[in-house]
Amino acid sequence: MNGTPFFITRNGEASMVIESVKQFQEKESLIAALKIIALGEKERMKGKGISAAESRAQLAAARQRRK
Repeated sequence: MNGTPFFITRNGEASMVIESVKQFQEKESLIAALKIIALGEKERMKGKGISAAESRAQLAAARQRRK
């Protein structure tokens, strides 16, 4: 009721957690964001990708094309 997850134990070890739907969704969103960051870092380490300055230039050019 207070937003704290409820842990169910078996033989003194956690075996299940009951949490609110909101907590679950927030956790899933965080996991998805971390996966995207990890994929980006993996690509960066491979030498792929562009610099922040190049990215800003591409965004600016795309905005100009929409006008």
